[in-house]
Amino acid sequence: MGTTATLEQLKLAQKELLLHHEELEKCSHELRIAENKLKIGEEEKKEHIRQLNSDLEKMMFIVCHKVRKKVANILGISTILQTNENLEINDWKEMLDIIIKSAQSLNTATEELSKFIHINRVDIEETQD
Repeated sequence: MGTTATLEQLKLAQKELLLHHEELEKCSHELRIAENKLKIGEEEKKEHIRQLNSDLEKMMFIVCHKVRKKVANILGISTILQTNENLEINDWKEMLDIIIKSAQSLNTATEELSKFIHINRVDIEETQD
């Protein structure tokens, strides 16, 4: 009888080991699936960041172009106003108008940049979650 009991205990232990092995296999499979999803999520996040950087570069190019053009207008007209004492009042007014429009355009460009940065900052913070 002792051998039969031992044999039964071994069979029971073998069944338990088999169940644990199957459970470990299932957990291992689920872990691989989770790891793959994580890798996909990381790649999507990297691609999203690359897109944000590309958008930022485009926006910076546009803003820099606008800013340089308007600053050049302001500097050029200011130099004309400063060096030409014989300008007529209408010419002064026209040039002052150009300076004001250039300054307003600079203001608009900085507001656009600020909005763009704010929108994308929120976007980046959401990506980090």
